[in-house]
Amino acid sequence: MIFVLITACNEPEPVLASAWCNMQPCYDFFGLTVNQLSSSILVYILGLYGLFVGYKYFKNKESEQSRLYWCISLLLGGLGALSAGTSFQAFGYEIKCAGKELCDLTSSLEIAYNILTVWSVAFLFLAINASFLNTSRLKPIGAFIMLFGGVYSVLCLLAFYQNNYFLVSFEFLLLSIAPIYLYIFILTGVQHAKRKNLKTRHYLIAWLILMLTLIAYYFYLILGYTEILWTKGIWFSANDVLHIGMMGWLFYLSNYMMEGVKDHKSGT
Repeated sequence: MIFVLITACNEPEPVLASAWCNMQPCYDFFGLTVNQLSSSILVYILGLYGLFVGYKYFKNKESEQSRLYWCISLLLGGLGALSAGTSFQAFGYEIKCAGKELCDLTSSLEIAYNILTVWSVAFLFLAINASFLNTSRLKPIGAFIMLFGGVYSVLCLLAFYQNNYFLVSFEFLLLSIAPIYLYIFILTGVQHAKRKNLKTRHYLIAWLILMLTLIAYYFYLILGYTEILWTKGIWFSANDVLHIGMMGWLFYLSNYMMEGVKDHKSGT
C-alpha cells in the first residue's frame, strides 16, 4: 500500500480548463460552475456532522481531558472536510481553473485541509494517550506530537509556495499520518488484550471501522471504479466511499463510544 501511495503521488500533468468537466460532472448555478454535486453534498454533510460530534464531546467533556482532546480533533477534522469539499469537489473549477488555460494542481484551501487534518490527528493522538497512559508520560508525548504538527505545517506551507507537489499531495499527507494511526491501533489492541473492558472494546471497534473504511477507499481507488462508473455516466468516487465510511465512524463515536472516553486511572 505504501508503494502504491509513493508511485501515485508523482506530479500529474496539468489539466486544461476546457477539459475539466470531461473528467467529472459539472453543473452551472447562476454562472458558477459546481463540480461533483453529489460528492459535494456528502463531504459538506461529513464536515458539519464532524463539527456537531465535536461540540457534543465538548458539551459532555466533564473533567475528562481525553474528551476535550477528542473535541478539538473532531472540530479540526470537520473544518478540514469543509475546506477539502470546497476545493476538491464543489468549487474546484472556480478555484483552480476559472480564467486560466491550465488548472492549478492545488489551492490554499487544500493546504488548509492538509494542515487541519494533521492537527486533528495530533489531538486524536493526545486523546488516546490520555485515555491509556499515566499523566507523567503525557508531557513528552505531547511535546513530540506538537513538534510533528508544527514541522508538517511549515513544510506544507513552504512546499505550496515553492510549487513542490509531492509535499502538499494527499498521498504525502497519508504517509505522514499513517505511523500515528498504526501506533494508535497497536496501543488500543495491547490495552484491550490486557484489560478487555467496555472502554477498550469501544476504542477497538472505532479503529476497526476506520480501518475498514480506509481499506475500502484504497481498493476502490486502486481498482479504478470511479473512472469505470464515470464512463457509464455514473459519478461515485473513491472519496464518496471514504466520506460515507467516515460518517459511520462519527456515528459510532457520537452514539456508542463517548461515555467510554475517560482519562487513564489506575486499573482502568
